[in-house]
Amino acid sequence: MSPKRVSCWAALGLLLCGCALALQGGMLFPRETPSRELKALDGLWSFRADLSDNRLLGFEQQWYRRPLREWGPTLDMPVPSSFNDITQEPELRNFIGWVWYEREATLPQRWTQDTRMRVVLRINSAHYYAVVVSKWLLCPRDKL
Repeated sequence: MSPKRVSCWAALGLLLCGCALALQGGMLFPRETPSRELKALDGLWSFRADLSDNRLLGFEQQWYRRPLREWGPTLDMPVPSSFNDITQEPELRNFIGWVWYEREATLPQRWTQDTRMRVVLRINSAHYYAVVVSKWLLCPRDKL
């Protein structure tokens, strides 16, 4: 192997090693700082698989417009997880199609009071394709 080729492979190896070390330290994930607040939404979410023949009933009926439980039975599903591995029901274990997750969360007061506040939603465990619908319900303190 020529010295030029060896040096290219060595440089590539160093670059890959550096990338691996950066990812290992969590460099790409946001961290809580004095100017950045984080809100984890891990935990139990309402879950429902669209078991209809065409797998589009949820979109056709617009399940996102009302609480998911109003459209039929839901399961408590831990997030993050793989729903296929959580249940023992064959129809969910082998399911391929749209599934729906829903969660209510209380936001930090500062996020809802400052109209110029930029809030970024980071989805860590969505795979292949995801549609995210966010409904911000802002209520004045005296109306709660």
